[in-house]
Amino acid sequence: MTNPQAEVARHWQRANECMRNADYANALAAFAAVVEIDRSHPMAWFALSSAANANGEFRTAVEHARSAALGMRESGRFEGLNELAHHLQALGETRFATHIIERAGWSRVSTHPDEAALLAQCLGLADRHGDALQLLDLALARHAPTPMLSYTRATTLRHLGRGAEATAEFERCLALAPDYAAAMLMLAGHDPHADAAGQLARIRAALTRAQTDSLQYAMLQYALFIQLDAAGDVENAWNALAEGMRAKRARLDWDGAREEAGFAAVKALCDAQFVNASAPAEASACTPVFVFGLPRSGTTVFERLLGNHTGVASAGELNDFHLQLCWEADFGTPELLDPRLLEACRTIDFGALGRGYLQRTDWRAAGSTHLIDKFPRNFLHAGLIHKALPQAKMICLVRDPLDSCLSNLKELFAGDFYPYSYDPLETAAHIVRFRDLLAHWHEVMPGAIHEVRYEDLVGEPERVMRDALGFCGLPFEPACAELARNAAPSATASTSQVRQPLHARSIGAWRRYAGPLAGAAALLREHLPASDFAEPSAAG
Repeated sequence: MTNPQAEVARHWQRANECMRNADYANALAAFAAVVEIDRSHPMAWFALSSAANANGEFRTAVEHARSAALGMRESGRFEGLNELAHHLQALGETRFATHIIERAGWSRVSTHPDEAALLAQCLGLADRHGDALQLLDLALARHAPTPMLSYTRATTLRHLGRGAEATAEFERCLALAPDYAAAMLMLAGHDPHADAAGQLARIRAALTRAQTDSLQYAMLQYALFIQLDAAGDVENAWNALAEGMRAKRARLDWDGAREEAGFAAVKALCDAQFVNASAPAEASACTPVFVFGLPRSGTTVFERLLGNHTGVASAGELNDFHLQLCWEADFGTPELLDPRLLEACRTIDFGALGRGYLQRTDWRAAGSTHLIDKFPRNFLHAGLIHKALPQAKMICLVRDPLDSCLSNLKELFAGDFYPYSYDPLETAAHIVRFRDLLAHWHEVMPGAIHEVRYEDLVGEPERVMRDALGFCGLPFEPACAELARNAAPSATASTSQVRQPLHARSIGAWRRYAGPLAGAAALLREHLPASDFAEPSAAG
């Protein structure tokens, strides 16, 4: 008689071997054999989902991930909870991810402090920052703090706007692990003036021990830049930033020619005839409002002002439109400009794309008439959004290109997002492409995108917000011109800045670094009209 456990072990070994060799089709068959023997095994369904995703079968990957979550819930077998929750989230199944964490119960998921930290990160990605803090505090009540647990708690407090507590928690993390580069970087961005001399000394000491090709080294150099920039030491600040950019750029597989081809492909696909042959507007409880633009161009500030309106809810930075596009194409890819995904757009059902997006996001509105989706990279999909959701509102933030250039360069973005932003000339070239595509959107779908200049927003917030609210079909409310009125959590790179009243201090900030930015400035001024610049007559 065949031993089922031995058969499971044999198929599992075969599947893992196939995964290592990128033989995803045979890995799928082997994991499917495991599921046939034990259909209640959550991790077998999870493995099947991972193999399907690696093989480009997006719908199958999502369906198997859902089966894994249901199996975990019904069986009470929560081994691998963290891995499955993050996998579900990567596939856009946020509600499934948070549901299984809740189903496991806070007490059961905090058996190991670092496991609790990872699950809290998952909750934070779902904008459940209060729940994340509750889980972290329970873990801390049961266990001695670890650097990861303390760091995650500090970032959660920062997102919740509890600044002094966040500073203290970052310090506790660094007392536990003096070379914890991520904590030094976050603390510098959060509060560069808190014991500035102590922060500088700690960063410099850690740099002497870091490998120069590591991400930790890049983080430390960015932290050093922030501290020196705040102290007015411009020359040494730039040297630190340049070294940090070099270390990060060396870790990225990216080239401008590939991006140029992607932008050209989007323009070729999304001509006026294509984007304006819209799917019928779907009935929905709320109107989607897409807020996008270059990162660090004022999108978060604008989102929070708009979110002060009583009829508006904010969902934060969602990748849901792209994920629904992957679903309709049945092809999963993290690349918004993947040529295979763009080609699939010629035949997909855009009505189904619009309906699917609304089904993904309507729950976030909580009764509001308008829901903000503030994902900067949705800009690349503006034509597809217009085609799938003709009732949606799209608002694009623009900023002086030179200030945009510096603001992108001085941010160490998470993961591989915005890979152009670690070299001045590559960043300038990306901004030129961005402006060119924006001009294309205005040409092929006039009036579909409302443009907001950052300089106008901080200088005349009431006028700008009146115009934007009118574009959205909403009446003006005074709170929409007062940034500090919004106390909601914020998990973007601007989380500390948006706790302050509106100010114009960052306008013209690029001039402090005019020397090292001279090449980028020349490129921008060569390719962009003078009207794009806040000070069009100024020499670069």
